[in-house]
Amino acid sequence: MLRLALLLFLVSLPVAAQTSRPVPDLGTAPAPRQPPTVPQLQPGQPPAPSDEVKDPQTGCAVVMMDAAPNIGISWSGDCEHGLAQGKGVLQWTKDGRPTDRYEGEMKDGLYEGQGKIAYANRARYEGEFKAGERDGRGTYTFTSGAKLIGTFVEGRPHGHGAYIWTNGNRYQGPFRDNQRTGRGILLYADGGRYEGDFVNGKLQGQGIRVWPNGMRYDGAWSNDVPNGWGTRSGGPDAQTFTGTWTNGCLRDGRRWAVVGTTAQACGFN
Repeated sequence: MLRLALLLFLVSLPVAAQTSRPVPDLGTAPAPRQPPTVPQLQPGQPPAPSDEVKDPQTGCAVVMMDAAPNIGISWSGDCEHGLAQGKGVLQWTKDGRPTDRYEGEMKDGLYEGQGKIAYANRARYEGEFKAGERDGRGTYTFTSGAKLIGTFVEGRPHGHGAYIWTNGNRYQGPFRDNQRTGRGILLYADGGRYEGDFVNGKLQGQGIRVWPNGMRYDGAWSNDVPNGWGTRSGGPDAQTFTGTWTNGCLRDGRRWAVVGTTAQACGFN
C-alpha cells in the first residue's frame, strides 16, 4: 500500500523515460532582424497510470509514466525496497536498443537531485531534478547546439533564464510557463538589441529596439512590430518619425517609415 500511494502521488505529465521528454528542437536560427523563436514544450496532458520497469539482471525497478511496450532498463546503483536509490547510471532501451541515458541521483525509482541526461535525439540536460522531472536550475542543450539556461518547473522553463541561439542571438529575462513573458533583453549577434516587454514569446508592450546602423525605435509593440505610439529616429537617413504605428507602418503627411516590415507590405510602394 505504501508503494502504491507513492506511485500515485508521483504521477505527472506522461512521457517516456519518466517525465523528462526532450523539448522540440530549434531548427534553423532566425535572421537577426526579427526576434527569434524559442521552442516550446507541449501543454500537459491528463496523467496516465504509472508503471515500473525492472532491470532484468538485478530486479531493481524505476518508475515510468505512460508505460510503452518493449521498454527496458539497466541500473548501476543501489536498490531499496525494489526501487533505484542514490547515485548511478540508468540506461533506457527500446526494442533492445539504447535510448536515453541518465547519470545522477535517484529516489524511490525517480530522478531526484543532481543529474544529467543524454537523450536519444542527442539533446542533453544537466541540472536539478524532482520527482522525475527537470525541476530547479539546469542547462538544456538542443540538438542544434542552442542552449537554455535557467530555472525549470515540472520540466519546463519558468522564471529567470537565458536562451542562446547558434547564430549568437541571446535572450535574457523571465520565462513563464515555457514562454518569454515579462521584462527582458534580446541581444542580436549583429550588435542590435531589444529591451522591453515580452508576452508569450513576442515583443509586446513597451520597448526599445536599437539597430547596428544607429536606427532606434522607442514605443509600443505588438506581435513583434511597432503598434501604438512610438518614435523612430537615427539611422542612415537621420530622420525622426513620431506617431501612432500600425503593424510597423507610419505615415506622416508625405513622409512614411517602416519598422520590422517592408514598404510594400505597408502599401507605401
